[in-house]
Amino acid sequence: MKLFKKILKIFGITILSIILIFAGFLGYMTMKDYRPAPIEDVKIVCINEADTITLGPNGSRISKDTLSLYTWNIGYGGLGAEQDFFFDGGKMVRPSRELNQKYMNGIIASLKQMDTVDFMLLQEVDKSSKRSYFQDQVTEIAKACPYSCYAYATNYKSLFVPQPVSNPYGKCFGGIVTLARIKPAAAHRFSLAQDASWPTGLFMLKRCYMELRYPLANGKDLVVINQHLSAYDDGTVKQRQLDTLKVKLLAEYKKGNYVIVGGDWNTYPPGYTSHLKQKGKDGIVEKTMDLNYPEQGWKYIYDPSLGTNRKLYEPYIKGRTDEVIIDYFLLSPNIDAIAVKGIDLGFENSDHQPVYLKIVLK
Repeated sequence: MKLFKKILKIFGITILSIILIFAGFLGYMTMKDYRPAPIEDVKIVCINEADTITLGPNGSRISKDTLSLYTWNIGYGGLGAEQDFFFDGGKMVRPSRELNQKYMNGIIASLKQMDTVDFMLLQEVDKSSKRSYFQDQVTEIAKACPYSCYAYATNYKSLFVPQPVSNPYGKCFGGIVTLARIKPAAAHRFSLAQDASWPTGLFMLKRCYMELRYPLANGKDLVVINQHLSAYDDGTVKQRQLDTLKVKLLAEYKKGNYVIVGGDWNTYPPGYTSHLKQKGKDGIVEKTMDLNYPEQGWKYIYDPSLGTNRKLYEPYIKGRTDEVIIDYFLLSPNIDAIAVKGIDLGFENSDHQPVYLKIVLK
């Protein structure tokens, strides 16, 4: 009987210790949780001020009406063709250091080839994360690519992600980057609905969109928006994010401003139908954008001939691994698309492929 009581006491102390450690961990993570304001100014960094385009008519920073853009989710240099991912039905957590560097070298080489593009909208760019061996990819890309200025907004900042238990994801710190050949007058970060509530939200992304603003000769503004919407929800969080973005888009257009939105929507564009062979395997809900979002007259621009995202339940095998289109642009009615083209890189260095767009302001 005494032995039983002793075992029971040890068991009780062990369970209590585990509960206290877990509570302490959650308390510390809550105290250190990243809590961005609804709207924040974003620092504009110019690598070479002498290379920035000079002021145009009436103090405008853009004196031409034809512009080009490029959007790409680079997958933090960790989701190249050899990788699957534990959160998407695969098993891997991160690539080897050698593969990570190979992917980053390939990403930078691809970005350098687009040296005539005015705006480069990038998602999943790390500043200091375990998954990318704590590289400062923001600075690395900015220094390597022929752009005058860039702006960065954080959307993932967690001191420690405990999944998977056997090999934790660890520290995550990264976000979205817009590189620009033309120096903007201002840049801002706008918070969107979080991926999850407490306590799960402590370890998930804090979604946002970032705008770069440019005054024009006609007294209006060009607003270039880079965004990355939620991936792992039942569609409810994503809809809240879209509702927030909608208010912004309509307000800007009502002022007569020109609005371009690009990035990873984690949502199909109108008119697109996926043909998944492994439907539902990664747990991402299929959702298609409303043709009249944010209202009638806005234009979705994408290349229907090329998948921009491949699924991560397995390493990439062309012709077998599922591909979908979730990366594209949305234009206000006062902008026309001249050309759009998906860039086929074979998913060699990222689980996404870039999209190029050329537009004209009407």
